[in-house]
Amino acid sequence: MTKKIILSILIFFVLLIVWQIVEDQINVQRLEKDQTALEAFIPTPLTILKSFGNDWQNIVRELSHTLRKAGLGFAIGVVFAVLIASIFIFIPFIRNLIFPLAFAINSFPIIGFAPAIVLIFGQGSFISIVFISALICYFPTLISMDTAFRETDKNLLELMEVLNANKWQTLFKVRLPLAMPYLFLSMKLAIPAAIIGATIGEWLGARNGIGQLITIALYQLKPGLLYASLISITIVSSLSIIILLIIQNLLFPWKRGANNEKR
Repeated sequence: MTKKIILSILIFFVLLIVWQIVEDQINVQRLEKDQTALEAFIPTPLTILKSFGNDWQNIVRELSHTLRKAGLGFAIGVVFAVLIASIFIFIPFIRNLIFPLAFAINSFPIIGFAPAIVLIFGQGSFISIVFISALICYFPTLISMDTAFRETDKNLLELMEVLNANKWQTLFKVRLPLAMPYLFLSMKLAIPAAIIGATIGEWLGARNGIGQLITIALYQLKPGLLYASLISITIVSSLSIIILLIIQNLLFPWKRGANNEKR
């Protein structure tokens, strides 16, 4: 595993070096022809690094605003999805009513819902951005948890019936514990989705946040700052997934062993 990580890092740095060299050559050729340098649209790694160095305080401050909104939306979306999936167990006919609607809404791009949500709650409002993040997290978690609950080992469910366990006991002692790996899988998808949702909400008008900073960088023709902001989102999303993976491995060490055997 360590060798794979080292190899990935080496490949990444090689690609950055190639990118820098190739774009420098292209910029020289374009300037000789009195054309706009490619740097104006796609900054080189060194330019992006300089932007990080010059504006890191601004990036960190705005990113923290976005993460607060995304974190709250993530928590609301995941908790609400687990609750709804649990209700499906107790009242099956509700699942037949809600699930087709859930699939229909999920098939519609979130960027299409965002303007309507902003209009309802107000442009740049905290609640509108949290709602967008929650909405984008809710559907994958709901589908994942519903699948987990429906695929619970029938033998275990029959055993709980023999032991005269009620549905609540079966949920908390069998269904939910066995569904935890599914929940962690859905959260790995939901974390970056929540950040993307918050960023989209900020694009549509906000007083702060990384999305607002990206918009400013775009209109002020600062590609270095724009790319630095985008990369900061990628870094935070990746770190969040890594932290979640570490927590999962600590809680379910047997799953880690099974994954290693598959590799």
